[in-house]
Amino acid sequence: MSVLTALSALWLGVLASVSPCPLAANLAAFSFIQKEGLSPRRVLLSGSLYSAGRTVTFAAAGVVVISGLMAVPEASLFMQRHMNRLIGPILLIVGVFVLDLIEVRGRKPLAERVSSGTLFRGAAGAFLMGVLFALAICPVSAALFFGGLIPLAAEKGSRVLLPALFGLGSGLPVTALSFIFSMGARAVSRSMGAVYNLQKIIQAASGVILILIGLYFSLTSTFGLL
Repeated sequence: MSVLTALSALWLGVLASVSPCPLAANLAAFSFIQKEGLSPRRVLLSGSLYSAGRTVTFAAAGVVVISGLMAVPEASLFMQRHMNRLIGPILLIVGVFVLDLIEVRGRKPLAERVSSGTLFRGAAGAFLMGVLFALAICPVSAALFFGGLIPLAAEKGSRVLLPALFGLGSGLPVTALSFIFSMGARAVSRSMGAVYNLQKIIQAASGVILILIGLYFSLTSTFGLL
């Protein structure tokens, strides 16, 4: 496999990230990631794990499709119809907990984690969001993946690497934004007096963005009103 082929797969992933639907998803993911505050290491790690989630998911999809276990049109149609319907409600729920609008009472540790919002934080949450957004494939992304990447991967006999590079490319904008944000956060964090207030502002803005994007996906994909 040539370097040009690998770069082509990566570039297809980047192209899949710049249409309106994936851009909205990546914006939601970045808002989710940077709500943790001003810890550069956490932001950068979460951004990288978000891309890792997308990479693993597209690699698995490549194995399934190229192995012939699922017809390409059926796989594309299933993910567009069913997974896209889940994104909006999930983002709305996450946004509500980020803003601390709902308090869940309970004796079990799970209830405590939900009420504190810890279920939606950390590296594992970023990785799972990458998986979720990769599964909820948009029409443009579906065309690039199933129409562009899969034939190329099948021709080159690459069931894992080329689909994985596609997934990596589709998550690069979030990783890049996380890196830029982490650098800025490191500079801001030197002024300890402003850290607490800025972190509260970031958390509030993140919650609002998640709710707005959740409403957008709910109206367009879940209910089909727009």
